Amino acid sequence: MTHGEICKHNDEVKKVLCSMFKNLFGDPFSDLDREHRPIPLKRIDDINYEVEWRTVDIEKDGHKVIHVDQTRYGETVMIYRLHHNDYNESEDQSIHLRIKIVTSKGVKTPDSNAFLSFQHTNKSMRISDIKIKGERVSRGYGSILMTAIMLLVDQLQVRYITGWISGVDWDHIDRSEHFYRKFGFDVELNPEAQSGKIIWVNHALGATREAFERLKAEQESLVDEERLFGP
Repeated sequence: MTHGEICKHNDEVKKVLCSMFKNLFGDPFSDLDREHRPIPLKRIDDINYEVEWRTVDIEKDGHKVIHVDQTRYGETVMIYRLHHNDYNESEDQSIHLRIKIVTSKGVKTPDSNAFLSFQHTNKSMRISDIKIKGERVSRGYGSILMTAIMLLVDQLQVRYITGWISGVDWDHIDRSEHFYRKFGFDVELNPEAQSGKIIWVNHALGATREAFERLKAEQESLVDEERLFGP
């Protein structure tokens, strides 16, 4: 099989497995996909107070609001990071970002998500998924979410960001490509396989694409060695 055929086959397998899982156990992301009725504001029409109250409420449980911004539609968007008991700044991290949308009509929650991973040793970040679906698309949530990710990049001194564009995104590939390029990513697409990859290099920290490729080759070599000789 060619590389393209393998990728298409893997996507089909994933779709079948997801369908089987949903039939057996239901959809674990159904709460994220459907719109919930807004939760009323604590004070009528007082957006600022609501953001302050929500920030305190989120952070009392150990989580952290990392960015607040407004869309062109007048919606206030809160991006916060979920922290867990196993969180350690000096170790590799799985990062889960959540969104709350605050308007005069109330607070929408739960909403869209982003899943990232951070490798402490080489200061690299991987975007596993940015989940914005349905009516939430093209409302500015993705840009605000990416701005929050870039704030984490500054905080963690990230040198490189990588990620994949899978076949499930191919029906809106032009929009995805424009989105990533807007934030300075290189986007490499494979139309045959209906997949692609994204790469962002933090030139402000002296990182280069050449250094990234060397690091990638070293990691692949280590993986090959482990396959041959064991960990």
